[in-house]
Amino acid sequence: MSKPFYRYEDVPLLMASEGQEPVMVFANRAGLSASQPIQAKKFIEDYHISFALQTGDIHFTGAHESGFLMGPRNGPGVRLPESVENILSGTKIAYPGGQGLYLTEDLSAGDYYINVRSTGETILRYEEDIEHGEVEVLRNYAAGGIVRGSLDVTYYMNTGNLHTFADLTGLLDPNIYPQVNETKITGCFGDYIFEDAYLRELSFSAQPFQVVESNLSLDIYGRMLYQSGLADSIIENYGCLKEQQISVPHAINTKILGASDVGIEYPLDFSYSITSTRNPEVPIPLSGKMSEEGELPIRVTKEAIDISIRIRGEKLDPFLKISGQRANVTVQLSDIGFSKEFTDNNQGLLKEFRLAGSLVHPDLPSQELKDYGVVEEDNLSVSEGGFLQGSATIKQSYR
Repeated sequence: MSKPFYRYEDVPLLMASEGQEPVMVFANRAGLSASQPIQAKKFIEDYHISFALQTGDIHFTGAHESGFLMGPRNGPGVRLPESVENILSGTKIAYPGGQGLYLTEDLSAGDYYINVRSTGETILRYEEDIEHGEVEVLRNYAAGGIVRGSLDVTYYMNTGNLHTFADLTGLLDPNIYPQVNETKITGCFGDYIFEDAYLRELSFSAQPFQVVESNLSLDIYGRMLYQSGLADSIIENYGCLKEQQISVPHAINTKILGASDVGIEYPLDFSYSITSTRNPEVPIPLSGKMSEEGELPIRVTKEAIDISIRIRGEKLDPFLKISGQRANVTVQLSDIGFSKEFTDNNQGLLKEFRLAGSLVHPDLPSQELKDYGVVEEDNLSVSEGGFLQGSATIKQSYR
């Protein structure tokens, strides 16, 4: 019998760029969801019922069942619009004069004829009632876009190396053209396998005396395969990974260089984020039907890529230029690194993040591009019992 609920430590998360070996992600939180934009089809007055080809009042002398052609009272027949999925048998048609009729059969989109019954003497007036019957309908819905899943992960960068699945700007092949990597990501979350995921955002923040947590957001397309027992199998086969020493970034030795460019000499904390606008390109099937694999995009574009750093400190430079105040900021993530003899958490410098330059090939930018980020916002505040503090946001449009 399968487990009804899994504990946190029994839910592994593995990810890999296409063609790469999977990596067990050292995550402390993960969430998976799926959504699709759905809109109800609504036509003008599609909840109105009118009987066609009438020349005068309609009179029911008592409980009676009758059939009618739907449409304008003196015009041709008109079918029930496609916006209506169904009108159920027994539904009441209400009229301005207080009269009512009841459907005796279900009515579906495309039907021309309607069968109704009266419960007693009923008169539908030619001018006031026949074209103004109102009924409650069950509407059809139309998808406004592709089904999109979302995987949000809070994790530690392990050895600090930026895995390829978390790299928005780097290239798996430096010789490709155009110089952008749109490779999909595969992996599994517990017993669920996904094969078409695409990175949308990476962010992290650092505060004194705390481990640096990173956040990933991915879009998932296509079908997710459920494989019972997969999580247990992974834990059994990858158990050695859980016992390895892991060196993670820590704020105690992490540095941010270039804060003085925005007037901050003593940074208190900072946050870093890199986001990309990604849009799926989905072909329209000629048959009008999708396969069991779900709607798979033939490409997920990587369009705008924006990098943003927010620094908080003791003051700021209040003089923003109309041409944009430039700043060259570098984040150096390091672990605790107490001593060389202490092997755990002693890798030293783990990773550098710059506003300019590649994350995979972090060559120093040229002097012309060195001051590349632009200061977007300055803030200065103080409150009772606290200290005067400033913050600045620097951004770069990478692509």
